[in-house]
Amino acid sequence: MKRKLIIQYSLIMSFAVVLFIVLAALLTRNNLNNITKHHLENYLEAVSVNYDTYQNADELVDTYQSIEADVRITVLDPLGNVTADSSGNPLDNHLSRPEFQDLGTIYTRHSDTLNKTLMYVAKEMDDGGYLRVAIPIANILPFINDFILFSILIGIAIIALTAFLIKVATDRTLKPLKDTVASLNAVAKGEYVERLPLEQSEELNQIINDINDISKLIATNISELNSEKQKIDFILNRMDQGLCVLNSDKKVVLVNRFVENLFHYSLDLHQNKDYHYLFRDQFIHQAIEDSNHSVEGVLVYLSIDNRHYSLTVNKMSASWNNVGLYLMVFNDITSMKQIETLKKDFFVNASHELKSPLTSIMGASELIASNLVSNPDEIKDLSARILQEAQRMSNLVQDMLNLSKYENTILSKKETSVDLSAVVTEVKNNLEPLANHKKIEIITYLEPITILADYEHMIQLVRNLMDNAIQYGVEQGHVTVKLYNLGSQIILQVSDDGIGIPKEDQSRVFERFYRVDKARSKKTGGTGLGLAIVKHICALYHAQITLESQLNVGTKISISFPVKD
Repeated sequence: MKRKLIIQYSLIMSFAVVLFIVLAALLTRNNLNNITKHHLENYLEAVSVNYDTYQNADELVDTYQSIEADVRITVLDPLGNVTADSSGNPLDNHLSRPEFQDLGTIYTRHSDTLNKTLMYVAKEMDDGGYLRVAIPIANILPFINDFILFSILIGIAIIALTAFLIKVATDRTLKPLKDTVASLNAVAKGEYVERLPLEQSEELNQIINDINDISKLIATNISELNSEKQKIDFILNRMDQGLCVLNSDKKVVLVNRFVENLFHYSLDLHQNKDYHYLFRDQFIHQAIEDSNHSVEGVLVYLSIDNRHYSLTVNKMSASWNNVGLYLMVFNDITSMKQIETLKKDFFVNASHELKSPLTSIMGASELIASNLVSNPDEIKDLSARILQEAQRMSNLVQDMLNLSKYENTILSKKETSVDLSAVVTEVKNNLEPLANHKKIEIITYLEPITILADYEHMIQLVRNLMDNAIQYGVEQGHVTVKLYNLGSQIILQVSDDGIGIPKEDQSRVFERFYRVDKARSKKTGGTGLGLAIVKHICALYHAQITLESQLNVGTKISISFPVKD
């Protein structure tokens, strides 16, 4: 804009200067012509006054020729013949020339004799002859040319100075507007600047004040919008659900961080691109298309990177969008799927575990009820088997209830100061008959350690560890229990010198109903849930479990409790 104004003003000034030079040159030329004419008339009058004082025409011509060589003087007799001429050339009759036809009138014409353009005037003398005086026009042209050249130089200087002054004035005039534009651009970027300074012009000040008020209002609105956007982004990016919005043309307009991470997608690079750039799964494509014909939305299940997701697609309309949009919500249902699988496995395993003792109980009971067995000793054996299997079922149901209780993530803990060494001693005393039956010696190395925990949880933890060690121990063997403090950790360690666990089974011993030696478990009445209960109790107290085992050497399980400040 500034450049355009400078060019426009410079062109106007240049036109004015050129017009001035042309008019001045024409006026100067006209004035010089008038001066020359006046001089010519005066010169003619002066020569005519002295005309009679000279003896002949040649003397007259020579006298004035010597005074002013550029002036041409011509004398004619009454018939028009040239009697004397300052040019010195013989001339023909001049009476037909315009200056002699119209005496006293000045004529300007080219002279073939002198090959010059001259200004002529003639007068009739008293003797009937004629006197003519002529002055070359070339005498005034150098002055006019010098004047024009000087005027051009002055004009160029004026134009240059004017252009500079116009630039300075334009810069000064446009500075408030530039500042205003810069202020508005800053506001558009969300960067509010201080109020623009006022100028000397009242009209401009009014505009600046209005712009300042508008800028402040816009900046406030933009700041509020940015704040709301940040809040929305904060919420969207911390959702445990994926959110994607497509416009009516099925182009991506919004995704949260969940979707970006799931599909390795950047909204900055792919915004307003077709959804095919983001989703390559045909099930997703079909769900989007099917949502056009569904009022309640479309639900599909997906498997991505070994995880399971549910996707709901709804075509919606909004007051700000008359055409509509597509709302896509992703939910990670991997944990739900795992829980469903675990529940399924649990019921299958539980049914299987309960079926065996029930079958045994029913078989023995039918034998007794049908009087197929009459020998008292056989009846006693069958009754003992029924009691054993019933006890096994009772243990299994109790362990299942305990495991279900510990798997409940919202289980409340009645934490008190628990003396772990006392817990180990109590469990040892309770299991002593079982150990003695297998001729296993229980050895303890206990430091007096107290932790904040639920007493029943610690009883269950220690009992399952020690019971498991006794069940899988060998006769004449040992079960060793150690309890000590490492400063940052409290270690509970239970080891045996029993059959050990194969390496391929070591990662699965904490699973529900998993048994390394099923025959031994059935014989001893093991439920396969003991170590699963141990794992869940440890999870409640953020304790770490370490298992070390070697076939025919033994097994050592260590529990590491973090020490609370």
